[in-house]
Amino acid sequence: MDISGSHRIPAARAAVWAALRDPETLRACLPDCERLERTDDGAFAGIIAVKVGPIRTRISGTAEISAIDAPSRFVVSARGEDAAAGGGEGSGEVTLEENGDATVLDYSGRVEAHGKLSQLGQRLLSGVFRKTIETFAENLSARLAGAGFAAEPGLAPETSPPLPEAPPLVHEEPAEPSTPVLDAPPLSPGVPPPAPETPIAPTATPAVPDPAAIAAADVVEGQATGSSVTTRIMLVAAIVVVVGALIYYMLLQAPPG
Repeated sequence: MDISGSHRIPAARAAVWAALRDPETLRACLPDCERLERTDDGAFAGIIAVKVGPIRTRISGTAEISAIDAPSRFVVSARGEDAAAGGGEGSGEVTLEENGDATVLDYSGRVEAHGKLSQLGQRLLSGVFRKTIETFAENLSARLAGAGFAAEPGLAPETSPPLPEAPPLVHEEPAEPSTPVLDAPPLSPGVPPPAPETPIAPTATPAVPDPAAIAAADVVEGQATGSSVTTRIMLVAAIVVVVGALIYYMLLQAPPG
């Protein structure tokens, strides 16, 4: 059966590479790993408790690392065996790719089972293998996130380039104080201070005459004017009558001589 996957680990690639080569880290991150140690030839040997469906077993096995291209790639080949439940073998390629401050771990490979384990079906076995790898990646991420890991001897750690030193501070003379603003000189004796401005009185609103009052006044004035004219006419008429009477009696009625 074929298996593959990818996991993002929040650590530098050199730290992840060193952790994958450390037996203590591998033992702590592999689920149900009872023992793991490095052999004299550089391989790993250990015991892992496995539960696949109804079968519970302890598999003893070894793993060899080859095709090493530090710190980006290697190939792992492993095989395990249990006398009662059977065993299996497989191989796969692991690559590490930088992703900012983190590392992406990609894996792909093939696993074969035999004995009683092979009778459980590839779907069940594939699920167990994937779950084991995912749990290992999660444990590795949590372990590396809590503490740094030193790179292997001969492998330069991947660190950010040092920041350039800041230039020395330049001594600056203090700025000259600005010219103070002088107060206005006092007024000379005998010069009266300027008179305060007289406030402008509000403009009175012109009174609007009452139309009724105007009409009444016109009537009164008309009456007064008419009375005066009548009086003058009567006076003239009286004078004319008097003058006429005098002329009549003095000239026309004079006795004959």
